[in-house]
Amino acid sequence: MGKNLFQILEENGINLTQSGERWVARCPFHEGDRSPSFTIYPNETYFCFGCRSWGDAVKFLVEYKHMPPDAAMDYVGQEYRTKKQKHVIKVRDTAKVWPFLYDVAERYHQNLLNTPGAWTYLKTRGLSDATIFKYKIGYTDGSVLDIQNSLEYSLAVEYGVINSNGYELLSHRITIPNIPKEGLCDFIIGRTVTHDRIKYLGIKTPKPIMGLHDAWISPVLFIVEGQFDWLLLREWGFPSIAIGGTHVTSTNLMILKQRNVVIVPDNDAAGISAALSLKTKLGTKSIVLDYTSMGIKDIGEVGLKADAQKEFTKLVKEQVPWVSNTSSLILAGLFPVFSVVKALVLT
Repeated sequence: MGKNLFQILEENGINLTQSGERWVARCPFHEGDRSPSFTIYPNETYFCFGCRSWGDAVKFLVEYKHMPPDAAMDYVGQEYRTKKQKHVIKVRDTAKVWPFLYDVAERYHQNLLNTPGAWTYLKTRGLSDATIFKYKIGYTDGSVLDIQNSLEYSLAVEYGVINSNGYELLSHRITIPNIPKEGLCDFIIGRTVTHDRIKYLGIKTPKPIMGLHDAWISPVLFIVEGQFDWLLLREWGFPSIAIGGTHVTSTNLMILKQRNVVIVPDNDAAGISAALSLKTKLGTKSIVLDYTSMGIKDIGEVGLKADAQKEFTKLVKEQVPWVSNTSSLILAGLFPVFSVVKALVLT
């Protein structure tokens, strides 16, 4: 028998008071909470309007009781199966699979809209409402999907959305889908919010270069490793794509070689090494951007950094030759899909 959030809060001496459809309490995560700001919603997620702590029963145990994520899941009665979801499966019937995955992404997106803590978390990462909606960013606590159709259940198991016991692979993760066309999704990746040792985890379908479907016509591309880096650069107006690691297929290399490529690496030894290796493969039409002066590990960290967009744009302006050597009119034409920030255009 599993335990719900209310039972776990009671076990930890947190007194709840009902307020309409919600319950409130003094926040256990910060001192001096005089007017109860710790709010529990009907979907059994919590959010503190004071310190911005948020989550569900599992996340509470991880952050308040300092349990490992797998132990927390076991405690509330959920199975921890992510370690077995490793191998990639070739998609045999995209006409069935891609609409199904789009529906999954949409359900996760709708769940995020009903989870104030997850929404606020994304805002602290520097993402706007428009970006969250446009890219259908979602969140699942492991209980979002209720698949009754036998065909959909079979697809969900085969492509790693759930396991044979019905456990959601991306449980307790922010979900980021790749949507090549409205109504279609070919991949979903999730970022842990419970400090799982596996930071990013994707379903079993082949991992695409995220964002390439609507950026490939641009003669200039900004390549990043992580999905949050990709989203933030899109937020700022740059035609970015995410390779989700360091490997690029030979087919995608041919596409990238035809464009001016700005590689935006992670600022660590592995990230720099991978960027230099990619630059060698791409040839002279690529450049590795040095943004170490910003004092961050990767672009995804800058959500709360003041003037991050302006600082990054200044570095692009200084380091990328096709910016400094191009008129404002032609430069604007280099980005046929995206509206690049005005500070990038030379006056």
